[in-house]
Amino acid sequence: MTSTTNNLSLSDLRLFAQQTLTMLSEQDVPDTPEAHASRDRVQTLAGELASRLDAPVTIGVVGEYSVGKSLLLGTLLGKPDLLPVEAAPSTGNITVLELTRGAPGSATAVSSTTDITLLDEERLAACVGAILGELVATVDARHPQLGAREMLGGYNPVTDPRGWAPFEAWYPRLWPSGTGPVAHETISAAHRDAVTELCRIRDAALSQQDLLGKPIGVATDSIRAALVLEAARRTPRTPPKRTVQPFDMAQLKQDKTAPDALRRAFPLIERVTQRVTLSPDHWDIGGLTAEEHTVRLLDFPGIGAAGSYGRDTFLSRRELVNVHTILLVLSASRAESKGASAFWDMLAEDGRQPQALASAALVAANAFDLAKPPALSQYPHGPLPLERLLPHAAEINGIHVYGNKFVAQREDGIVVVSSVSAIRAHQLPYTATSPETRDRIRAALRDLDPPGTRRWEPIAARLAAADPANAWTPRLRAYDEDGGISRLRTLIENHVRRHGLAQKLERAQSSHRKLSRELAVLRGHVRRAGGGGRSEEYRELSQKLTEFRRLLDRMLPALHALRDGGPPGGPDGGPGEEPGGRPPRRGETAEAVRDEVFDWREWQELLGRAERDRHHLVPRSEPPSSEGIPVKGRRPGRGAGAGGSTAGSDSGGDGASADSTGAFLDKFRSLVDRRTDDGRDQLRAWFENWAAHWREEFGPLRAWMADEATDAVLTELFTRLRGSAQKADQQLDHLWTALDPVNATERVTELLSAPGPTPEEQEARFPARSPHALPWHHRMPLLDQQSDERERHPRSVVQLRQNTADAAARLVTEYLGRTLARIEKDLVALYTKAGEYLPTETEVRPPRPSFPAASAAPDGEEEPEQPIDVLIRAWSAD
Repeated sequence: MTSTTNNLSLSDLRLFAQQTLTMLSEQDVPDTPEAHASRDRVQTLAGELASRLDAPVTIGVVGEYSVGKSLLLGTLLGKPDLLPVEAAPSTGNITVLELTRGAPGSATAVSSTTDITLLDEERLAACVGAILGELVATVDARHPQLGAREMLGGYNPVTDPRGWAPFEAWYPRLWPSGTGPVAHETISAAHRDAVTELCRIRDAALSQQDLLGKPIGVATDSIRAALVLEAARRTPRTPPKRTVQPFDMAQLKQDKTAPDALRRAFPLIERVTQRVTLSPDHWDIGGLTAEEHTVRLLDFPGIGAAGSYGRDTFLSRRELVNVHTILLVLSASRAESKGASAFWDMLAEDGRQPQALASAALVAANAFDLAKPPALSQYPHGPLPLERLLPHAAEINGIHVYGNKFVAQREDGIVVVSSVSAIRAHQLPYTATSPETRDRIRAALRDLDPPGTRRWEPIAARLAAADPANAWTPRLRAYDEDGGISRLRTLIENHVRRHGLAQKLERAQSSHRKLSRELAVLRGHVRRAGGGGRSEEYRELSQKLTEFRRLLDRMLPALHALRDGGPPGGPDGGPGEEPGGRPPRRGETAEAVRDEVFDWREWQELLGRAERDRHHLVPRSEPPSSEGIPVKGRRPGRGAGAGGSTAGSDSGGDGASADSTGAFLDKFRSLVDRRTDDGRDQLRAWFENWAAHWREEFGPLRAWMADEATDAVLTELFTRLRGSAQKADQQLDHLWTALDPVNATERVTELLSAPGPTPEEQEARFPARSPHALPWHHRMPLLDQQSDERERHPRSVVQLRQNTADAAARLVTEYLGRTLARIEKDLVALYTKAGEYLPTETEVRPPRPSFPAASAAPDGEEEPEQPIDVLIRAWSAD
């Protein structure tokens, strides 16, 4: 199939889906299992495309468990008690909130009936298979003696006629009471937790009475049992026993029996749908619910909660593929989040490009009321550049670093918020929460500054004086206003208006590409059954090989450009210039390394000592006292890392750690090792994105080449052109390998495993001898006044800082540059050779027949077109 255009609008794609379904109703499909399977896939993909086009713009709210996500979402909608809010992980199912605009003067309200949808048998089998498959793989890798793969490999208790019996016969050996060949102390508790989760799913599946796949309307007052995750339990001490407690539709619908029945059904619930009418006095969403802008919110369970990790991950991965905008909720006091990163990885696995992901993301740093403005004693007055603030404000620095990781430096995509501050500012009720939650909210309200206090205004004003365009001034002022909730609403509104349809289009185009690939496969089945002539076969062959060459012509220049630090293109070198993204640039990496070295507190410590010295030189440290009782321990409330060196240190004096090159060398080595590891991770992530992109681009060609009939024609052509079957096989194998860039993963992983700079190389590059006392160390001999002033002048500190930063940057970027060059060399060799093996257009000709084919169409007559040919030609980009 010639490539269909990628510049289709939503209405174009809707028409394409409709015409595809019409074509299927008219197209005769060959009576073979493969052709019928392909037809079914086309129908499924056309339905998926239509569904994505008709779906409202969807905002997924994700984050690690217990970051206050549910309270924030309820507060955003004007009803803090809308969703279960507990101190422990609480939200345990995907909750869909369908939003409509209420009447002026009305309060935010929830419909009296809520819909729950249980997994159907196919999805239940997929969920159990995913959890069990991961369990078998990890147990078998660590303890092959337990026979996990031997007994459970390829087995699924939902679809296997034996049911759960093989699983139940195997898993007791993971517990102390088992009689397995491995000591239970060496078996990870995570394996037993996975078994326990599967047992809960088993019990629910065996207890339900003809409910799988059915939507069920239940009273909203009872729905809490379907949303609240049971309190995390310790790993059971004995193997879980089968517990069957039957429940049916009637029990789920009756007020008295519904809560208990919902708790038993919990592991089978796929999603919960609630209809929320928003108060326009709190948030007027009229502009967002117009045609093409209908909005719904999806509250995802926090990844990582005990007892439901596997199921939550499976369900989240299925739903995230249809999400257009992602609101990542981070903890303001702990912005680095494994949960948020887990969701991000799921989104990337769906084939989304980094640029598309970044434009889809918003970040809310929650519980910012716990952050305290830093004292900034070193910079008490005047304009305050952000780079001076960050080393002294841990929360702001964390949000700045990790928030920008998700939005790719798009600063308008980050907001700092506090549900508690917003509850007070807008006088929102929270009476439907549990007594424990109400007590926690009340305690948090008491800890807030008095009403009207603008805690962050002094810092916001100083940041604005240094840089009027900085992103933190409006961010902090919005927080002072009402806990940042109004800014978050505005952020969502603007994002949906600006990016909502674009993100919806991106999701639809993903379905369109898959559908186009499958249409090509189906057309191949139709043509082969129709017995088309050799000329038609070779016309298709020529088109496909030309498409292969065209893709290589796009790929190779970008690969060659990697050795120069990035792809060719615009001057900004932004992401997305190169298909598949770009690896980290040397200049950006070097700048980040230098910035980190410049942020070491030792430099500020030394320069601060010089600033306080009456001669403005770095004063010598005081030698440790040898008289009296030594100072030991720290006073209460002062940890070992609080302020200066540890008491009792024999280095002596204020800032003694900054008086020897040894301390700097240790930090230098640590930074180089960590930044090298980070660079490897970035290169690995780039390659995975690159391989995923080109795997999708090559997908139609790979599907075409995998067909037996195609292989026969290619083998015939290459054998004729190359002179031997052996050469033909060798070249075709090479082309097949090139069509799946994932085949290069093993080699790239090997290259990324090369050791980084050795300790010896690091010490050789370090710009000072080590260990060696610096000029301001108390052990250094006294010099003449001129030499002493030169050695202890702040310029010496600045010069050492610059040289250290440059040395670290060079070490890291040289290693990463060498690694990238090796990757580039191997990839270029693979794809250059593929280009050399491709026949030219004039070479792609059918063999000259020894006599005319009896079934050939008369000269000048075209073979009749099939409905699928008409569809593909109508939507062809050629």
